[in-house]
Amino acid sequence: MPESAAASAPLSTPSSGTVPAAGTGPSFSGEFEIHLTVAPDCPAVPSGALAAYAAERSWKYAHIVLDRGRTPVQPMVTLAVEGTSAAACDAAGAAAGELAALGCPVVRTKVEAAPWARGVPRSDREGMLLGPSRYFEHHVKLLLPPGGVPRALARAATRHAAHLSRNARRVRRDGQQERFVTQRCREVGGATAGHRLAALLAALSELPHDILAVEREFVVYDSAEALDAGWLPGAVAGEGERR
Repeated sequence: MPESAAASAPLSTPSSGTVPAAGTGPSFSGEFEIHLTVAPDCPAVPSGALAAYAAERSWKYAHIVLDRGRTPVQPMVTLAVEGTSAAACDAAGAAAGELAALGCPVVRTKVEAAPWARGVPRSDREGMLLGPSRYFEHHVKLLLPPGGVPRALARAATRHAAHLSRNARRVRRDGQQERFVTQRCREVGGATAGHRLAALLAALSELPHDILAVEREFVVYDSAEALDAGWLPGAVAGEGERR
């Protein structure tokens, strides 16, 4: 089980894809995923150069499309690291530099810890001490029939403070579509977040759609959550975005 979250001063959160200086804010350690969102008008996105570069580096590449919001198109690369949150931020900065050299400026950096990582809050008090800029995030992958998103699914997601997205690069031969339901839980511990995920899964299980996968993570750093404005409720601006 992870240890208690530190009650240190929060990391500064700039509006660009930059990462915080090492040694600032609470410390986390364990397994991390780094998500780097690039500008959607980057020429390397439609040309396939970004996807090819990600494949060469053994990174994942996804062309995320939100079902609504101010910035619905969010091309993103993902890489995995182990160690400390400071080391993960260093790796994120190095990868962002590579993407910038490719002509793809990073507009958002997210560093996510596994829910069992050291420092992830277990109690609601620990979650409150970390503040709303760090949060649990849940992804439920569903298999839907061809066509649009059923209204019942959209309503069920909204009732549980969740919304839908898709990976535009993922096209199934059978015509069915994969969609992701994303839920965020702020200022709570792992137990409360788990209960909210369970309630969401119970609601989704009542619908005639297969649940393909469920992922849980804890976001320790998000440089530009405002990109999700108009999509998920409660998307907060970082300190740099409020200036």
